[in-house]
Amino acid sequence: MSVPNEPIPDQPPMPAPGWKPVPPISEPEPDRLPDEAPVPNPDENDEPAKHVSDS
Repeated sequence: MSVPNEPIPDQPPMPAPGWKPVPPISEPEPDRLPDEAPVPNPDENDEPAKHVSDS
């Protein structure tokens, strides 16, 4: 393992005054085929469990 020549700082340097982060790039939705539409997972819902009746 190599030894650094300079000590590693405890925290990164502070940005310049007035610096604003670059907003993220908005990407378009990917093209989807009709059968690729997102469907909710039937196992993840708020309804109570359904049981088979004995009738």
